[in-house]
Amino acid sequence: MKRIYRVISLLLVSVFATMAAMAGPSFFSGGLRYGVTGDGKVAVLPAWEEGRCLYEGVVLVPGQVFFDGANYRVTAIADSAFWRSGVTEVQIANTVEHIGAVAFAQADALTGITLPMGLKTVGRGALSETPIKAVALPEGVTEVGDDAFAFCPYLYTVMLPSTLMWLGDRCFDGCGSLFEVYCASSFPPVIGYDTFASGSGIDVICRNQEVVDSFAVDAVWGDLETFSLWTNDDINTTIDAEPAEWHGNMVSLDLGDNHCGYRIYGEDGTEIATTAAPHYYFAMDDHDVNYTVVATNMINDCEDQSVVTVVNNAPAGIADVAQTEHPVINVIDGTIYISGDNYGKWTTVFDTYGNLYYQRPAINNVIGDLTRNRVYIVIVGDYVKKVFL
Repeated sequence: MKRIYRVISLLLVSVFATMAAMAGPSFFSGGLRYGVTGDGKVAVLPAWEEGRCLYEGVVLVPGQVFFDGANYRVTAIADSAFWRSGVTEVQIANTVEHIGAVAFAQADALTGITLPMGLKTVGRGALSETPIKAVALPEGVTEVGDDAFAFCPYLYTVMLPSTLMWLGDRCFDGCGSLFEVYCASSFPPVIGYDTFASGSGIDVICRNQEVVDSFAVDAVWGDLETFSLWTNDDINTTIDAEPAEWHGNMVSLDLGDNHCGYRIYGEDGTEIATTAAPHYYFAMDDHDVNYTVVATNMINDCEDQSVVTVVNNAPAGIADVAQTEHPVINVIDGTIYISGDNYGKWTTVFDTYGNLYYQRPAINNVIGDLTRNRVYIVIVGDYVKKVFL
C-alpha cells in the first residue's frame, strides 16, 4: 500500500507542477503534445483521450517544433508526460534539460531510453515501475530524484556520469535484478535514504583504486552487504554495424540487449548520444552519412569502433510502393501536404525572407500552423517548390 500511496502523491504533485509551469498555449506536433513554458521553449505534455494515454510505440522526441509562426526549442519532458503510456522505446533530443516527475512511470512496455546529452536533472519517479534493463545517464546529469528508478524489476546495469552529485531517496529501491553500477565519478555521489533498499551483492565499478578507496570509507557505499567495490576493466564487445530496421523515415541501429552502453559520434567527431537502449535511431539526410559507434561503460571505451553508414535511399519494403520521380507538394486550406518520393528526406520550409519555419526529417507529410497569405519555399531533399498559403 505504501508503494501505491507514493505513486498517487507523486502524480498529484506532478499535475499541479505541470499546470504551474505552463506559460502559454498547448498544441500537437508530430504526434506529441507540447506546452509553451517560456520564451521560445516548450515541454512535452501528457496527452490523454477517454482515459488512455495516446503515446505508444517508438517515440523520438525532436529538438525543435514549429507552432503559430515560430520555432520552439524542446527543453523538457513535463511531469507525468508518458505516465502509463504504451511507449516501447524513447529517444530524446539533446536540447532537453529536465525530465519531470513520474514522466515515464508505469510505462509497462518501455524497454529502452536514450537520454539527452543536455540533461541536467531527472525528476521524482521518472522511470519507476518500467521494464528497462539498462540505463546510461549522460555526462552533465547532476541530480537524480527520489524513486526515479524504483521498482524496475529487470534493471541490471546502471551507468553513472562523472558529473553526478546526488542520488535521491529510494532511487533504486525494489530493483531486484540490479547487478552492476558503473560510476565515472572521482568521488562517491551523495546517496539519499534507502536509495538501494532491497539490493545486495551489487558490483560498483570505479575508475581506479584511489576512487575505490574513497567509496570504501563512505558510510553508504562502503556497506559490504549491499556493494562490492571493483576497479574498472577494459571493455570489449562486438558491434553489429548494419542498420537493422526502419521506423517511419528513421533508420535504427540494433545495439543488442547486452547491458552495454554506446557512444555515438557524428561525421565531425562530435558525440551526439550516449545510450544503453536496444536501438539508436538516425535521421535520414540528403546524402550518405557516416557515424562512429563505440561501446562504453562510461569509464572506459572499447578500443574497437564501428562506422555506420546511413544511406539516403528508401528502405526495402517501403521502396516497393509506387512513387513519383519527385515529391508532390500541395497546399489545401493553408496546410502543406507532401507525398511521393520523400522517404527519409529532410523537409525544410522558409519564407521568401529566409526565415526558417520548419525543419525535420519527413516523419509525417503534413505541415500546418503556418501563417497564411505568405509565400513559402518548401525543400524536400534536393527538390524545391514555392507555394502560397
